Amino acid sequence: MNTRLSTGQRQVDHPRPRRTRTAIVDQHATWIAVNPIQGCPKVCSYCFLNERGQTAVRPEQLTSPAETIDLLTASPYYAPDRPVALYTWTDVMALPTSRAHLAELLALMADRLIPNPVALITKCLIPDDALDAVTTARRAGLRTIVYVSYSGLGRDIERGIRHEELKTNFPRLAQAGVPIVHYWRPAFPESAIIHTMGAVLDWVAAYAQCTVAAGLKVEPAALSRLAELWPELATTPGVTAAEGVYPKRFWEFIHATRQRHPHYPLFHTNSCALAYVLNQPDRFGVFGSEVCRSRNHCPHSQRHRCEADALGRPAMADATVRVALDQRGHANATFNLDHVRGEVVIDAALSTSTAAALTHDLGIRVRITRQDSDPYWSSGTAGALPLIIGDAE
Repeated sequence: MNTRLSTGQRQVDHPRPRRTRTAIVDQHATWIAVNPIQGCPKVCSYCFLNERGQTAVRPEQLTSPAETIDLLTASPYYAPDRPVALYTWTDVMALPTSRAHLAELLALMADRLIPNPVALITKCLIPDDALDAVTTARRAGLRTIVYVSYSGLGRDIERGIRHEELKTNFPRLAQAGVPIVHYWRPAFPESAIIHTMGAVLDWVAAYAQCTVAAGLKVEPAALSRLAELWPELATTPGVTAAEGVYPKRFWEFIHATRQRHPHYPLFHTNSCALAYVLNQPDRFGVFGSEVCRSRNHCPHSQRHRCEADALGRPAMADATVRVALDQRGHANATFNLDHVRGEVVIDAALSTSTAAALTHDLGIRVRITRQDSDPYWSSGTAGALPLIIGDAE
């Protein structure tokens, strides 16, 4: 079924939401998110920032680099081994003022010997000054990884993005020795065609360490707007509760990439991509799961690393889970520790951030009853499942 709409059809005015902020430091599914600058000058139609009034705006600096590090290390979510993602409520590469903040922050993190892996995410060109800041910080010991978001979408959906410039990030970062994770998110029916998907994969596989593929996140407030781009969203039950929504053609392609690039890893779990790039075993209870066994195209060396870690790890005890819940402020929550499935099921409506923090604390999969008021989108970490729409080619 052809669901492509013309650019003219897409120009529908919506009331602009009030501009809202997020916490400077918060726990997301895989990493600690740090947002000293909030707001993005770009207008990607699918971005969650649309519903928060934070697209097509001048980024707002809320804390200095020094204050940002102090807030990070004082956060209850902080631990020295946990991944940190910087600037997830903006594209830090978009403006010179943001890049200046980034350069100072990276330099200070390196100077203070912050041991955490640090992720940067962009779909803009990384100018020379920013690339120099990243490589300088890496030489000083800061474990910096760059996620480059590239999905084969057009400028009618990713307004303000220069895709040919974006593509040059891959060879430039690779030449500079900076680890690259290709972020393949999201897909719409118009980009889920073999030629487009093949061109994306062929380009990134030459430079990136791996790909993380993710579906479209559909929050309830965004459903009517996103359905203008993908009409089936409005008539398909469950889209707002899904971990991600995928065109079927894209779903099938990303599960068969080994036929085209047998030695190039593609993950459906961001935590596994991070573990692979950092040469670490799984810490999120993914190893041995259905996603691990049937979906992730994971190198044998990484599977052996995870297997050895799982075999050497002592069995989880109820007392350990109870201590973790107590420390997170949920002393009265009941739970079931399922050793067969390798997960803890908590019978309480905890926030996604708390569930993610507990997953970090315990190193085991945690499932919860999701809060309806949770500001974080449905996450696979919290037990949400993918949803596939449409016909294959």
